[in-house]
Amino acid sequence: MPDLRIHFPKPGFFIADVRLQILLDGQPVYDGSFKSGADVTVAVAPGSHQIESRIELSPIVRTRRWDLAVDQAPATATLEYSRFWGNFKKRLSSD
Repeated sequence: MPDLRIHFPKPGFFIADVRLQILLDGQPVYDGSFKSGADVTVAVAPGSHQIESRIELSPIVRTRRWDLAVDQAPATATLEYSRFWGNFKKRLSSD
């Protein structure tokens, strides 16, 4: 099975930290600090997968979903944050 790396680089300066969850096909793969960024690698079956992010600042929850096809080779999906929208960008940066 190929590996899928889901990467969110540290976003730079933010005064407050919030909870970030990243789910792969509905299963949590990261649950922690937004300011720390995330870097997780998961073995996945080749085919279509869905990544979901949840930024939680009670009572506000910002979500974003991406569909991603993974072939036999390892893949990387990089999440990019938009300060303007207060959420992740609609497109993944992927290899």
